Order: sequence, then structure tokens, then C-alpha cells
Amino acid sequence: MRIVTIRKCKRPAGVGSWRGYELGEDDYGTWVFTPEHSTYTGVHADGRTETCEVAQGTDLVGRDSVILLPVDGWYVGHWVHGIDYVIHVDIATPATRFEDTWSYDDLELDPYLTKDGEFGVEDGDEFDAACARGLIQPHERARALHEVEVLRRALTSHPAQLLQVGTARLDEGRKLGLPPLPRSPVPRFTATARSA
Repeated sequence: MRIVTIRKCKRPAGVGSWRGYELGEDDYGTWVFTPEHSTYTGVHADGRTETCEVAQGTDLVGRDSVILLPVDGWYVGHWVHGIDYVIHVDIATPATRFEDTWSYDDLELDPYLTKDGEFGVEDGDEFDAACARGLIQPHERARALHEVEVLRRALTSHPAQLLQVGTARLDEGRKLGLPPLPRSPVPRFTATARSA
């Protein structure tokens, strides 16, 4: 099974990366599963490097997770086993692939849906500050806000097919019994600075 690296880039600088097993593609995009106890490596804007487990909770223990890298979507969806969120999303530039590495720029807004059906968005203040500083361009701001509304409708409609597919993909990955993936190489420091 192919192993790929995911690079989440922060603006103006800083990047984190982790690895996962590519489960396959469908009409939604590419699905990547990361087993519990796999390792995330982050480089902060000041150059400090940190390592932790992927999808860890307050107990600092990593959990099984699957992400969706959508076809042309301005987000990356995360399903994590054993937490209160059904899905947690990074609003982001469309993910691009080069060889076995997927990269995207985080645009700060983080929609989520809880198990009791509550839809919310985290980090609105960080989003507004990044827009004010020019780190998120006007066209990116518009796309980010539009994507939040698209996701709100998709995740709260009945049936919420995207939620069902993501949950099934997470279950698929967990049944494979794959070993955790060790730390990826220290990622490049700068954001990808994509525009569309």
C-alpha cells in the first residue's frame, strides 16, 4: 500500500507533516489513513521543531484517523476515531500532489460537526487577523467563506453522504491493522503560497 506524506503549511511560515496509507480515490477525492501512534513533525515560524502523535487527544495519545483531500475543494476533512467530533475540517488551499507528498496552505478557519449534530467554526479571529495582515488574499477569503457554507449544508443535510463515506473509510483503514508510521522528514519551512 502506498505511503504518502501530508504537508500542512502555515502563513507566513511554519509547516507540519505526517504520513499515511493511501486508501484510494473516489468522486470525493483521495483518502489517506494514518494509524494510531503515528508521528507528526512540526516546524514553527521561529524554527523550533516539535514532534507529537497524529490526531492526539488531551491524553496526548494519537488515534486512528483518515483524511479526505478533495477534488478541487478548499478544505481537508479529518475523521478521528474516538472523539466527540464526527468531522473536523481545515479550510485550505486546494491540496496539490508532487510525487508522494500532498501539500496545502491552512487558511485558519476550522469547521466541525459534533456527534450531537452541532455545526460550528473555530479560529475565526485568527482568520480575520490573517486577512487583515494580507496573509490570506481577498479571493482566498471569499473562497474560504464560501467553502464553510458549502460544508455547513453538506454536513447538516439528511442524509449527510460525505459523513457516511468518511466514517466508512475510517472503519476500512482500522480493519487493515496497519502499523504506525514514524516521523516524516523535517518538512520545508515555508508555506506553499498557492493562489487560484
